[in-house]
Parts: sequence; C-alpha cells; structure tokens
Amino acid sequence: CACATCVHATADAPRKQPATVEDSCDYACLTGFVDQYLKALVAHDPGQLPVAPEVKFTENTVPLKLGDALWGTISGIGTYKLYFADPHAGQVGFEGTIRENGTPAILLLRLKVVNHRISQVETLVHRTVEDAKALEKLGHPNSVWLQPLPSSDRTSRQEMVKDVNLYFEGILHSAGDTVPFDPKCNRILDGYQDTNNPTAKGWFDMGSFKPDAMGIRENMNTRIWTYIKSIDPRRYLVVDEKMGIVFGVFMFNHPGTVKWADVPGVGRVPMPAITQRPSSVEMGEFFKIEGGKIRQIEGISVALPYGSRTGWEKVGE
Repeated sequence: CACATCVHATADAPRKQPATVEDSCDYACLTGFVDQYLKALVAHDPGQLPVAPEVKFTENTVPLKLGDALWGTISGIGTYKLYFADPHAGQVGFEGTIRENGTPAILLLRLKVVNHRISQVETLVHRTVEDAKALEKLGHPNSVWLQPLPSSDRTSRQEMVKDVNLYFEGILHSAGDTVPFDPKCNRILDGYQDTNNPTAKGWFDMGSFKPDAMGIRENMNTRIWTYIKSIDPRRYLVVDEKMGIVFGVFMFNHPGTVKWADVPGVGRVPMPAITQRPSSVEMGEFFKIEGGKIRQIEGISVALPYGSRTGWEKVGE
C-alpha cells in the first residue's frame, strides 16, 4: 500500500477486505496521495505513482497520457497550498501555486483513489502570472478552510450540495437573496478577492461601477452576471461534512450576446468586451458551509471555446 496511514492485517490474522473506500483510505491517506503526486510531477516521472491500469488524466479538459503537458514543464511547487478530501468517495483535491519553467501559475488537482491506486487525475492549470502571484501574496489559505466544524454546524452531504446549487441558481437569476450566504462570506477567484474589496482587480473592468466593492449578496443582485446563460455540467466531486467543504468543477457558458446590465438603482451599465464573445469557462470551485450557510468561496478558472466539453463525460454523452 502506498499510504502510511492505512491499517494492514497481521500475518496471523485473516485479511478482511474493506467494505468501503472510506475504510481503506482516510483523510490523511488521501492527502498523502496528493503529496506523492506532486513529488512525482516535479520529478517528471509518473512511474513513481501507484496507478490503476486504465488511469484517466486530463489537463484543462483535454484527455492526455499521464506524463504529458504539465508533467514536462513544471519546475517547482509554490508557497500556497490547500487540500480537501472526501474519504467516502475516495476523492481528494488540491489548490496551489506552482512554477512552470520558472513562471508562476495556479494548479487545481483532483485525484480519485481506488484500492490504493490512482484511477483518475483531473488538472486545471491557470496560467496567468499576476493571478498566481496574487494568490501567493495572500500568504496562506483563509483559516476557515482548515477548521473542522463543530457537530452543531454540520449538515448532510445532500444539504451541502443543495446550498451550492442555490448559489449557482442565484448567479443565473441575479437572485442573491435566495442564496444562504453567511454575512462574512467572501469570494476569492483566480487569486483575487472580488467581494468587499474596493481595490480588487476583479473579473473585468466596468468603469466607475465597482461591484467588487460590494458584499457577495449585493454583488449577485446587480444583474452583472446575466451574460452567463448556463452553468452545466455541475460536477460535485468532494463533499466533506466534517470540514464543511464542497469542491467541484463547473462549466460556465457565455453566448456573448449580452451587451449591458440593467443594474437596480444605477441603470444600464455596459458589459466589458471580454463578455461579448462566445466562450465557456471551466471553474474549479470550493465552498465552506457552516451551519447551512456559505461562509467562503474560492477557486480558479480556465477559459475555453464556447461549448467545450469537460473531458469527463460518460461514454455516449
């Protein structure tokens, strides 16, 4: 077994097959696979990894051979690291900064582990130097990501996913009041806090109108997100009830036909040029849920051609 935390049967005792993935690889075991993967990645040697015979690997939605793409160009691991794991599903995620031939970038990694072997590897690489530097400038992840929830603040897996779905519906319908936000909730995307931050770079420039200075609920109610016509598929991959974390990969689709936003109390605000062309954006996002409220949001994006697939569709879809 590649995992130091896994329990082995003694020579005298009969071997008992684990009933579930959770029995075979706990939180520390799963995050250990991430460290092993990163070590092999920097060494440019996928042969160091225990992988399933039919291991699947994608980078920025493209199916590739394990050892291709970032495996050949990575030159080091950066200073920002955040792990999240779901022993029940045998899945683990990681967000962190890296160096690619010396250039800063952001890596989002997902592994699926079955019988102590990696069966799936999904990576998103956000290759914008300024964004990677901004994430490292934060110093470390927000402490809420590292704190287990007291039992009184935990909710079921189903309720946690429901809360995140309400967030996405709130984006699509400009309905921030329908989303269970914690009053302290902020969002960090691509290294920048884009809520309650008057000096944020933001996703795009809207002139004198500064939605990044608003709270997340108020920001969502401005209708500036109407250029997003669908968020599909929504793939929920890690749900950790103990930590209160939901992680997934979600496809945002933008037809490019929305030229302005009708902002309540402000009037028509022209949409920036970046939104006025067809595109899709793969978002790797994670959410902290405390007491049924969304406490914090973080993630990265990868811009793609409009209508792009995720690389993880089932056969025949």
